[in-house]
Amino acid sequence: MRVAAICFALLAVLVSGAAAAPLTSSFSAGLLGVLSGKPKLIFGAKKTFKIVSFSDMHFGEGEDVDWGPQQDVNTSHVHSVVLDNERPDFVVFNGDLLTGENLFKENATKYLDQVWAPTVERNIPFASTHGNHDNSFNITHEEEINYEIAQHGKTLSYTRSDVGARPYGLGNYWVPVYAKASDVKPAVILWFFDSRSFVTGEAGPVPAAADYYWVDENTVPTYIEEQSALMKRVWGSLPRALVFVHIPVQKADDLAPLPSAGDHDDEPDPSAQGFLNNVYTGLDLPFWNAVVSHLNGGPYGGNVLAVTSGHDHGESWCARSTDSSGIPICFNGHSGYGGYATTHSQVRNGRAFELKLSDLVKKSPTVRSWNSYEDCTTNEHVILGPHYMPQYNDVAR
Repeated sequence: MRVAAICFALLAVLVSGAAAAPLTSSFSAGLLGVLSGKPKLIFGAKKTFKIVSFSDMHFGEGEDVDWGPQQDVNTSHVHSVVLDNERPDFVVFNGDLLTGENLFKENATKYLDQVWAPTVERNIPFASTHGNHDNSFNITHEEEINYEIAQHGKTLSYTRSDVGARPYGLGNYWVPVYAKASDVKPAVILWFFDSRSFVTGEAGPVPAAADYYWVDENTVPTYIEEQSALMKRVWGSLPRALVFVHIPVQKADDLAPLPSAGDHDDEPDPSAQGFLNNVYTGLDLPFWNAVVSHLNGGPYGGNVLAVTSGHDHGESWCARSTDSSGIPICFNGHSGYGGYATTHSQVRNGRAFELKLSDLVKKSPTVRSWNSYEDCTTNEHVILGPHYMPQYNDVAR
């Protein structure tokens, strides 16, 4: 595990960052990711940082029948195999950790211990987003986040809540990763967003029966704008970005027909953000536009390495085109034995990202990604960046 032994306290920000601009403590305190009190994540001796992302585990599904607990055992085996083969520096649980509608309130959060167990046993730091099945009658995103922080917030978990509607959509935050422990500016920022969804409760103008949802359009775009502006003021420029959100943005539907490597089983109509009663509302666009404008530096800005989602179990590809403003959109595939399975997702997987410092410092950065399977194979290796799928992009640089 490559975690610096020292914490990045506010005093260090003020002293080390003095060369960039005169800073007041109140201004620096707005950089929420560096003030989390967590040990600094750093690149290793080979100047690489590997992430494995799991999604759609659906623990706790059918706990009162024989096949339910066995599914959870099988899912833990998937994670153990992938983690031992990839040996990542960081793990992301990218939503639908649980099948919330099948859980009892008295033991709902305890299933999270099974979700994290293979990662915790290997002492790997991690963070979570949450999905539509993580909000239900007996469980909410807020309860899951609070439980994770209580269990592992002082050790391995980097999950927190910076902004968002409670209790269904508050899991929006960022985590910095540094080239070395003494650095002030991160080499890359891991951004985590909450695509919400709920099956009970009140949600203002949105009917309580809405099943699929979108990142909060009222708070998150402003959060992205303000945090990215602070980063540029404190650090001089915006670090590279890697984005995780459970339900994919609607732009993923535009990329689905393209001939990208990986599974395409949920097409022609994979589920995406912004739909209400099967009608597209466009309410995911404030979030997406903020990602394009403020994290990517505009269309074809090149700063966002990828936006990665789960939700559609039969999708495990990465693609980019003019429809996504040149930003690669990736799918995790299916990392668990709970939830529905498709023809080509019978062998479960996690998605790996290998970040190299030499690739991140380029004018047009790149990141390597592939799917790592429970049968110890890897496949769908791609290099995401300006030269990935150039035939579908008007601008390649």
